[in-house]
Amino acid sequence: MAGPAVLFREIHRLRRFAHDLKEQLDRFPIQAKAQQAKVKRQEDARHDEQETIKKLKVTIHEQEVSLKANNAQIKKHEGQLSEISSKKEYDALLAEIAAGRKKSQQLEDEILAAMTEVEERTAKLPEFEQNVARAKEEFARWEKTAKERQAEQAAEQAATLEKLKAAEAQIPEKVRPQYSRMVASMGHEAMAAVKNHTCSHCSIEITAQNYNDLLQEQFVVCKSCGRILYLPEEPAAADDAL
Repeated sequence: MAGPAVLFREIHRLRRFAHDLKEQLDRFPIQAKAQQAKVKRQEDARHDEQETIKKLKVTIHEQEVSLKANNAQIKKHEGQLSEISSKKEYDALLAEIAAGRKKSQQLEDEILAAMTEVEERTAKLPEFEQNVARAKEEFARWEKTAKERQAEQAAEQAATLEKLKAAEAQIPEKVRPQYSRMVASMGHEAMAAVKNHTCSHCSIEITAQNYNDLLQEQFVVCKSCGRILYLPEEPAAADDAL
């Protein structure tokens, strides 16, 4: 059985690796939503364009109805000209006819502009369809790759947790409660390596006695940050000389 210092070094490595894998696995749903949002944006853009064309066609129809009614009114007024004897009434009717013709011209211009816009927008619809298809293809490719990667990482996580369980089973009974409390409080960062007589987490130098205890594979906790300490696999030459 490995001593506490060596054991906690391995446990720390496994816990950090398991934590990283969990973070990566947790990101998949978020990434999937982002990819789906890209598809929806393209679908919304296509839908908005289709709705715009529909509204333009409705407007054109309404304007054509107005134009027909206005032209009919002009024709009616023109027929009434021969029946009017009063110059005042005659001039007033001429003014109404002129205003009607102006309105008809305006309607014709608006109808022509709207029809042109419909033609231009309709011609661009295939581009919107292509954008939707491209977004869906990109999502399908991402989803296939993501599922494969997710399965690999899930398997790797399960294997890592099994190794962690086996490693934690080797923790001496007398320090296991303390270890459990520290892990519950600090998670995967409940341990820290000692480099150059210094805790790598809080950067506080440990005592010579603590260092000697680590060399003798004793259970040591940083007096500053409260983390379980361990030595790197190959202590620095400067440390060995002390």
